[in-house]
Amino acid sequence: MLIYRRFLKNLFLILLVCLFVSACSNPDSKEELSSISSKSLKQDQKDFVNNTEASVKDQKKQPSEQLVASNRKLVKTAELQLETKKFDKTISALEKSVSSSSGYIESNHISGTSIMEKYSSNDSEQSPSRTANYTIRVPSTNLNEFLYNLNKIGNVISKTISTDDISNQYFDTETRMKSLKIQEDRLLNLLKKAGSLKDILEIEKQLTDVRYEIESLTTTLKTYDSAVNYSTINLFINEVSSITDTTPPITIGDRIGVTFKQNVDAIVSGFKNTTVFLIGNSLMIIIWFAIIAVGYFITRKAIKKYQA
Repeated sequence: MLIYRRFLKNLFLILLVCLFVSACSNPDSKEELSSISSKSLKQDQKDFVNNTEASVKDQKKQPSEQLVASNRKLVKTAELQLETKKFDKTISALEKSVSSSSGYIESNHISGTSIMEKYSSNDSEQSPSRTANYTIRVPSTNLNEFLYNLNKIGNVISKTISTDDISNQYFDTETRMKSLKIQEDRLLNLLKKAGSLKDILEIEKQLTDVRYEIESLTTTLKTYDSAVNYSTINLFINEVSSITDTTPPITIGDRIGVTFKQNVDAIVSGFKNTTVFLIGNSLMIIIWFAIIAVGYFITRKAIKKYQA
C-alpha cells in the first residue's frame, strides 16, 4: 500500500512537469504572456500621464501660497547722473566703493578731454568735457548703502530707482521644473519595466525631451536669481568746472539770494576769463600795440609831410 502511494505521487509530479513544459513550448501561450506584459506597460504609461497631470494641477496651486509665505522676487535698477570737478578722484573713489560693496563693474566707458587740457588748448569750446558711463552690479542688500556713498564722491543731480516684481514668473518656472522632475522619475521607473525595444526607445525619447526642458528652466531660474540678488546701477558721470546747486529755493528771499549769487558768479567768472585772456595773450597784445603804434607814427609823419 505504501509503495502504491509513492507511485501515484511520483506520477502526479511527472504530469505537472510535462504540462509546464508543454505550456512553455506553446507559441500561443507566449503571445498571451507578451500581450499581458504589453497591456501592463500601457496601463503604467496611462497611469503615469494621469498622475503627472494631477501633479501639475496640484503644483499650480502653490505659487500664490509661496508668494505670501516667502519674500517676493524683486529686480531693482537705479539710474543716476553725477557731476564732479575732480574727475580722476571721483572715478578712483567709485571703483573702491564698488569693491567695498562686494559688487563688480559690468561695463564702463570714459571719453572726452579734461577741463585743464581744454583751457590750455585753442579749441576749448569744441572739445567735450570728460564723461564716464558705468554699469555696476551690487548685492541688493547693499544697494541703499552704495547709493548713499555716491553722494560723497560727487554731486548727484538726478536719481531714478525702478523695481520689477518677477515673483509670478519665478514661481511658475520653479513649479514647472518640479513637475518635470516628477515626470523624469516616473519615466525612469517605466524604463525599468519596459520589455520591448520599441517601448524603450519611446521612453528614452521622452526622457531626453524632459531633461532638455529641465536644463532650460534651470538656466532661466539662475538668470532670475542673478537679477534679484544683484541690483543694476547705470551711472553717468560728467566733469564740470562748477557744481550745480540742486537745492530748490523755497521763499522769495531764497530766490533773490540765488539770483544774486548767480550774477556774482557770472561777474567773477567774466573777470577771471578776462584776466586769463589778457595775461595769457599779453605777448600778442604787446606786439599788436607796437605794430599799431608804429603805423600810427608813420601815418602821422606822412600826413605832416603831405601838408607841408
